[in-house]
Amino acid sequence: MPIAKWTIKGIVDDHQECDCCGRRGLKRTVALMPLDADGNEDGTAEDVVYYGTSCAATALSWTKGRVTDTARAAQAKRDQHDGVARRMISIYAPVEFAPARDQARVYYGRNRHQRGTAMKATEEVAKLLAEARATLADTTTGPARPSRIEDFRRYVVLLTEDLRILRVLPVPEEESARQAQAAAAQLRAERMGGSVLLVAALDAEAARDVAYADDLTREWNTKAWQATHV
Repeated sequence: MPIAKWTIKGIVDDHQECDCCGRRGLKRTVALMPLDADGNEDGTAEDVVYYGTSCAATALSWTKGRVTDTARAAQAKRDQHDGVARRMISIYAPVEFAPARDQARVYYGRNRHQRGTAMKATEEVAKLLAEARATLADTTTGPARPSRIEDFRRYVVLLTEDLRILRVLPVPEEESARQAQAAAAQLRAERMGGSVLLVAALDAEAARDVAYADDLTREWNTKAWQATHV
């Protein structure tokens, strides 16, 4: 059986012209990465082409339905990887230049099974951040995504009495709205015996991770926000 020349990387809506037939005004296109003779990916984001579903189906000798389903699954996987990357950056970027002891406490606090091994926390933190940034910088199926501490935004996290997260709310830009949100969150927390945290992260899901992290992680999270936004 011949090796396919392409593999599907995802489906995008910012490329509205088919690189195969030139048709324009498409709602979405399929991102195709070239393969080498052994069936391995053979290129970078610059080598990806964007085909309409009909042209992609012809190139792959598939049905349009199979192309669409595969493209959506590939994009969902890509989005999942992006989410993990945002969480890694939200947790570890604030401690990137912290003392080695603090980096170790944050890292081993989340990776207790590695404590006492030959693995160096500072090296693992650097590795995780490099991988996460590379993931968000990949433009295969869209523009690069925010990945810097400067891109963090603040979130109010409302916790129940047993420390479950009830709500995660982005903090408004306008000062009066911020004050109103803070007062409402504090009042609700008091009524149910809960508490309120203010954290910074790349998105709301990452903010949940920061809220559930240890005190030292949140301390460095606050320091990073203050250093870049105050």
